[in-house]
Amino acid sequence: MIRNRKDFTIGLILILSFIAVYVYMMSPSFGNGRNGLEYADDMFNSLSKGSAYFIQDEMEKAEKQVGNNINVTLKAEDVAQAEKWEKLYTVAGADVTVNGITVNVKGDLGRIFKEVLADCDALYYNQGDKISSKYDLDAREAGYAWYTSFKKMDSDLKNQEKFKESSAVNSVITKAVEPAYNYYGIEIKHVKDYKWTVASLLIFYLIYTVWYGFSFYYLCEGFGITMTKHKKKVEA
Repeated sequence: MIRNRKDFTIGLILILSFIAVYVYMMSPSFGNGRNGLEYADDMFNSLSKGSAYFIQDEMEKAEKQVGNNINVTLKAEDVAQAEKWEKLYTVAGADVTVNGITVNVKGDLGRIFKEVLADCDALYYNQGDKISSKYDLDAREAGYAWYTSFKKMDSDLKNQEKFKESSAVNSVITKAVEPAYNYYGIEIKHVKDYKWTVASLLIFYLIYTVWYGFSFYYLCEGFGITMTKHKKKVEA
């Protein structure tokens, strides 16, 4: 039963307009068949990509590893994976021996780093054709092969107690291989170029959340549903 028609009307208008905006947000009206949530998600993914480039820093570190020869044994999950690893490390100038799923790699760690970082740079800038032509592999497939083989390399280096080399491998994984692979295909955008768009999205999110809350507040007021806090009497 409606007890306060004015508040009920305000609440009804707010909730109906909230739903109308939501329906529009879920429609493919934001370019390339995207809805509003997909547009916002793409925007923030692109902006986060713009602040996740550390490949050049890793390139400088890689120079310090030139001449540092390693001898590691990597165990693949299957023969197909071992063959992919062989392609990568052969191009990187390493001496590679494959025996079933076991891949032995002997080479210059700095040179290997330079090769993987060049591939990461190509992935980061969505230039997958450079990688495909180099290894005859899909760009993401090659990126994932670097990731899985580096994980195995890290483990073997630790077993050899070569902790400095292991730390360098981990740095390349976290600052170059993972970001390049995860952000491949996403457009690069920088916050400084889209500050008004970012501000608008954040302000809209804040207003839309408050909008929803007030719509129910006024509906409850209209139905006479209120909440009060009763103080407990203290008897003397």
